[in-house]
Amino acid sequence: MALTYKYYPVYVWQCTVCGQKFHGKNPPFHCPNCSSETNRHILVPPENSPAATPDGQNSIGLPGLNNLLYLVGSVQDGRANAMCCSSVTQVTYGPARVAVAVNKNNFTHDYIKVSGVLSISLLNKNQGAMAHHFGRNSGRQINKFEAYSQRSGKTGSPIIEGCLGYFDCRVNHTLTTDLDSHTLFIAEIVDADIKFEGSPLTYWEYLKHLSNYSSPT
Repeated sequence: MALTYKYYPVYVWQCTVCGQKFHGKNPPFHCPNCSSETNRHILVPPENSPAATPDGQNSIGLPGLNNLLYLVGSVQDGRANAMCCSSVTQVTYGPARVAVAVNKNNFTHDYIKVSGVLSISLLNKNQGAMAHHFGRNSGRQINKFEAYSQRSGKTGSPIIEGCLGYFDCRVNHTLTTDLDSHTLFIAEIVDADIKFEGSPLTYWEYLKHLSNYSSPT
């Protein structure tokens, strides 16, 4: 009798922070090398696939756009959490709405999904360490606000002190869109305050000084 074997694909995941690779159906919960979260891993395309060739990749790297960095926060059962995010944009003026793309693996994603509220705090160019703290740590393991101060906005979402300003928003789930790995939340701004002092932090500026940042202890 001839034996037949079922083929099981081998997935290779690469940490976008330190470059470490892992094998498995799913990415690791945390990178054992640099402790980055699941959402910091990308699926490496198989050899000889179109995506593995230079023409099939983003020639300027990921992410390619030099977006501003924000802290996106939310609240659930009285507990606040926030994450660093560059995928934020205003989409309408009347009513004033924003679109925020959040990776489904992020703890803040669950908060926004359940509570239907979110806050957006604009980072100053000198707040790279703050971006690092909120972007490289998980609210599942630590209370991020033990190191930084916040107050509750009108929606109850955290407004992080010391930033250039904030937008306090209520999510419209009928307009929210599923993007496979992310959810694109469409939210209406109910309160805002922007200080026209200093310059906002961009992703490229953050990357340029990445080695200088360390999370507060």
